[in-house]
This record gives sequence, C-alpha cells and structure tokens, in this order.
Amino acid sequence: MAEKKQDSQKSEKTVVAETKRVKAPIAVILGHIDHGKTSILDAVRGTAVQAREAGGITQQIGASYFPIETINEICGPLMGKGSIKLKIPGILIVDTPGHAAFLNLRTRGASVADIAIVVVDVLSGFQPQTFESLRLLKQRKIPFLIAANKIDRVPGWKKQEGKPFMESIKLQTVDTQTALDKYIYELMGELSKLKYPSDRYDRIRNYTENVAIVPTSAKTREGIQDLFLVLSGLAQQFLMKKLVYSEGPGVGTILEVTEEAGMGTTLNVIVHKGTFSKNDHIVFGAKNGAAEAKIRALLSPKPLDEIRDPREKFNSVEMVHAAAGIKIVGSGLNDALAGAPVMVANTPEEISNARSLIEQEISGIKIETDKEGIILKADTLGALEALVKEFKERNIPIKIADIGDVNKGNVMDAIIVKESTPALAAIVAFNVGILPDAQEELEVNAIPFFQSDIIYTLLDEYEHWKIETENRLKAESLKDLIFPGKFKILPGMVFRQSKPAIVGVEVLAGRITPRAPIIRGTDGKKCGYIQQIQENNQSIQEARKGKQVAISIRGPTVGRQITEDMELFVDLPESLVRRIKEKFYDELTTDEQEALEALIQLKRSLSEDNKYWGY
Repeated sequence: MAEKKQDSQKSEKTVVAETKRVKAPIAVILGHIDHGKTSILDAVRGTAVQAREAGGITQQIGASYFPIETINEICGPLMGKGSIKLKIPGILIVDTPGHAAFLNLRTRGASVADIAIVVVDVLSGFQPQTFESLRLLKQRKIPFLIAANKIDRVPGWKKQEGKPFMESIKLQTVDTQTALDKYIYELMGELSKLKYPSDRYDRIRNYTENVAIVPTSAKTREGIQDLFLVLSGLAQQFLMKKLVYSEGPGVGTILEVTEEAGMGTTLNVIVHKGTFSKNDHIVFGAKNGAAEAKIRALLSPKPLDEIRDPREKFNSVEMVHAAAGIKIVGSGLNDALAGAPVMVANTPEEISNARSLIEQEISGIKIETDKEGIILKADTLGALEALVKEFKERNIPIKIADIGDVNKGNVMDAIIVKESTPALAAIVAFNVGILPDAQEELEVNAIPFFQSDIIYTLLDEYEHWKIETENRLKAESLKDLIFPGKFKILPGMVFRQSKPAIVGVEVLAGRITPRAPIIRGTDGKKCGYIQQIQENNQSIQEARKGKQVAISIRGPTVGRQITEDMELFVDLPESLVRRIKEKFYDELTTDEQEALEALIQLKRSLSEDNKYWGY
C-alpha cells in the first residue's frame, strides 16, 4: 500500500511538472447573435462554480479561466476512472462580442486564439455571423468545434438538468433522437459545403479529419461536460507543441480600452505569451503608431462566485503569466487601440524592437493606398484587417481604413471622392458610431453610410448600393447620349423636298432620334439634322434597326444634298465616340456597334489627317 501511495504521489508530481511546462490554451467563442454564446459561457461558469471545491473558477477581463482541477471535476463522469489524463494547466475562454480582435497576431503570422467554439442554434442552423466566424477561422487556420446549442427546443425533448449529453440522449424517445439527428445532419451539410467534414462528436473516430459537433443546452446545462471534454481533448491532442510555457517578457492583445473611476484609462488585455509584472515598462499599439507606458497596477478579478459589487471585483497582483486576462493601470494609455498588441519592454533594446514590431503592424493596417475609394472604419485592428481583406478580395478600392467612430474628416474625404467617382463615395462602419458633426455633414451632402456588426452584411449592402448607383449613373448618361445609327431614304417615299425635307427611311443599323445631326455615307458631308420621327402618324422618340418610319430633316433639299436610296449616318463628334468606346461600348447592341464602326471607318477615309479618328 505504501509503495502504491508513493507511486501515486510520484505520478502526481510528474503531471504537475509536465503541466508547468505547458501554458493554458486560449479558446475564443464565436457565433451568430442570439444563438447562445453568452448563455453557453454562463452555463459553463455555473457548472464550474458547482465544482469550486475542486479548484474554482476565476473570471478574467472578458474571459473565464478554468484551472485543470475544475475541468477534471466537470468532466469527471465522462473521463472513465482516470483513463483520460489532461496535461494542460487549464483553459482560458475568451468571449468575442462582435469583433475578431483575438484572431489576429499578424506580425508573427500566428494567432492569439489557439482553438475556437462556434455556437450554432441547432434549430436555426448557420446564419450570417456563423459563416463570418468560420471564414475568419479559416483565414487564421484555427481549429474549432461546433456547439449545437438549444437542444432542449428539439420537439419532444425531455430536459435532463445538468446531465452529460450522452446520458440525456439515451433518455429521449426514438422520434426525438431522430429529430435531433436531422438537425445535426443539416449542420453537417452546411459544413460540407465549406469543405469541412464533420459529425456528432461521439461518432468521430479521427478528430484530425472531422469537425466535432457537440449538442448542448445552455438553458438546462446539458452537454456542457461533453463540450469541456472535447475542447480539452482537442487542445491537448493537437496544440501541445504550440502551448510552450514562456517566462520571458509578456506579449498580449488589447481587448478593450476603458475608463475606470479613480484609475483613468485602463487596458483589458489577454496575455498569450510570457509574463507581465507590476512596474514593467510596456509598448503598445496606439492611434499614431507605438506608445509607451509604465504599469502602475495589475488588476485581476476575484473568483466568479464573489463578483457581486463592481467596486470590489478586482484584486491587485504583482505578476501574471500566459494565458490570462488582466486589467493594466498606468498613465499615457488614452490613445491605445483595441485589438492592438502590447509588449513588455524594459531595456532600450527591447523597447526599440517592440516599437519596430508594433509600428510595422499599425502602419500595415492603417492604409491610404488608393487615390479614390470607400472610407472604412472599425472598432479594432482585427476587425479592420478582416474588412480590408474582404473588400480588397472583391476589388473594391479603399481610400482610408482606420479605427474609431466616423468623424467629420471622414465625411469630407467621401465628399471629395463623390465629385469624381460617385459609386465609391461611401462610408462603411463596422461596430462603430458616428460623431454628431459628422452626422450633420453626412446628411447635408447625401453621403451613403453603411453600419453593421456583421462584415458580410456590410459587403453585401455596399455592393448592392454600388451596382444600383452605377446603373443609375449609366442610365442618366445614356439618356442624353446621341447613339450611332445608319439609315437610307426609301425610293418613292419623298413627301416634301425641303424646309424641312420629309422622307420615308429604313433604319439599317443602330438607332435614330430627334435632334441627331446627320452626314452622307458617300463623302461624310453634313446635311442637317433629324427634326421629328413619325410612325403611323404618331411622333416617336427613336427608331431602331429594321424600322421604316417617316422623318423630317431640317437643312437639306431632296435632289440636291440628299437623294433617294442614299445612306446616311448619325454624325457623332470624335469626343463622344471616344467616350462611348471607353465607358458605354458594352451597353451598345451589336448593330449599334456595327453602325459606330462604320461611322469611324467613314471618318477615317475622308483624309490623311483623320487616319486615327476615334482612337
């Protein structure tokens, strides 16, 4: 017995030693609005509070840290009497309200997030933000699992409060199990379209080849244990090489920049590498590049079940290790950017290197590359980067991409764009508002403003408006445009010889309209203009190829300047021909293009000087 106890103690020490060499993975939770992201977190926290005797839970800034003891307690019934041993020290779960700040660490080509939970309402299925979340995860190559939430709403479901899914499902009727499978298969179908093979987690043999779908109910807390087990197992199985524990200078990402009474501007930071200590010097991303400050205090929340009074929700700590959430207090933090990196740098060399890395990242995202283009605004660098990438992929030029609320200067930039390129004169705002003076200028100058917390909604709404605007502008331009046309005077159809000449004609190509000047097809000589067009004694505004109509021509006399059977052309000035070829050629019908080309050839044949007419 003594030997067994000794072996057990040795084994426990080995596990602890291994755990100390591994940092906690960071999991982000994503999904469409109202699908239960916050409810899932609340259910997870509630389950963990029940298991606090085994280690408890600490809610960090915008995140919840679950130590390994808590995870073992939560997942115990599913872990099979010690057959599964977790070596990670815990998991930091980060909520992502409306932005992608934690999917970005561009300078190092990696990601702050190690793994993700995508929450989907099992009845509603994939929605716009679901697809957005999956596209962001694919861009960052972040592994993920699906929490198929709200299983308690499946028809016929008998609630089993707090039970693992594998126990709950056995207590359901065959019809209810079949109904749940139907919903799961629909999710699998959507994932398959995105090139992700998937299945319900208990049916998967190879997790490297399939996305796990874990049925859950935040309301009844069914499946929460299963979710933790799969999340922990995936992190341990696939991320151990990435989860290298580091004692070096801390590196983090700013989640939020907030004002706290008595403390001024503070930074809510996720620490994903190294260590932050009180009195450390930090370099961070700011509105004008990199900025520096000294940490006056590091504030960590108390355990979740003690957070009652906001005035008492933080503990002052001397040091924090990755992965963790922390509030940093210091002076000079006012211009910090949410989503920007923050790095500990205590020596001149460290400060120089940190400034260089951060300035490179900030300058890389605050772009002003196109002379004409839309104005992009976002709440974080991560969201702005995602926006820029998506708009650029659709070949939409961007004049300015920046962080923060829409200001008057942004509207003035859009007004300038409107003068030359109206279809690009728009402001696209992700998760930010508009300042009062900017709102006034926006309305006075009729600048379109697109605002949403879903990137692809912004893309679709802008593109729809752009197409409508371009079509309207084309229609307005074409309305007053003189079109190419070719016609001939029909024999025996001269009704009046002059003042004005009235003749019957057939349109051979293109179209003819009132007020169109005309020239002879023989020698290009001008011979007046069409005054009126009639068909069946009714005035009409145009006649197209194949039509036989009567026209009055102001200027020539039949028998002198024009004759029966003579071919005539609508006379277009060279500047208009160039404009049509440059902007509207594709809008012309085949016979209108034919009439235009015939006119160009006629003009070029008139003299050597006209050799390049219409180029």
